[in-house]
Amino acid sequence: MKKYVLVLALLGLWACNPGGYHLTNRTANRIGVDSTTARPDSSVTNFLKPYRQGLDKSMNEVLAHSTGRIEKGKPDAPLNDLLTDALLQQTSQRYGKPLDCSHLNYGGIRNNLPEGNITTGSIFEVMPFDNQVVILTLKGDMLQKMMNHFAQKNELVMGGLRAKIHEGQVSSVSFVNGRTLQPNETYTVVMSDYVANGGDDAGFLKNPVKRENIGYLVRDALIDHFRQLGKTGQPINPVSDGRIIVE
Repeated sequence: MKKYVLVLALLGLWACNPGGYHLTNRTANRIGVDSTTARPDSSVTNFLKPYRQGLDKSMNEVLAHSTGRIEKGKPDAPLNDLLTDALLQQTSQRYGKPLDCSHLNYGGIRNNLPEGNITTGSIFEVMPFDNQVVILTLKGDMLQKMMNHFAQKNELVMGGLRAKIHEGQVSSVSFVNGRTLQPNETYTVVMSDYVANGGDDAGFLKNPVKRENIGYLVRDALIDHFRQLGKTGQPINPVSDGRIIVE
């Protein structure tokens, strides 16, 4: 703010007497803002109170229960599997058609899930970004390129398939729906708009056979899935199915 005030003041002086003034000195002071010592404004606090109560109620909603911590990891882990399966299942339900596989970028998974109660707030901690669900139709050779791209970084996080990685390349793929990976066939892949837009150095995905946005947040898909799991009354048992294997 001080910089803008200083610039405006200098411009005003120059306008009054162009070329007649020169900056010879400047000083600055640090103004500390400490929430532990600052007094809250009671009017603002009262105004925000009902909104905060509503937010706390929403964030504290218990969606499901887990028998242990659900953690992410490389090359595969319980959280990787759970989230990609959730994304694939919920998107397929919303889309109204079966889809071949799903993908999440490893770095976008920002936290693990706790043992015990999994709340809406827990999912926000795992997926804090407002990324949209995108369905890409890809030729088999482009899907292979995408998987190799993430396999080279040991960050291949996929649902709906099993894969083996050898020397940074995906050497074999088997889809849960029984399909095989063929270069000239097309496959529907669910992912976030971040990756679909070329994030994580995946710029080659900007030219798919087809791209569909369905107006659904990745985080909302996860919340819907965990809520459905909770309604079954069965706790989540955090295990990995070993779908990604590095040879």
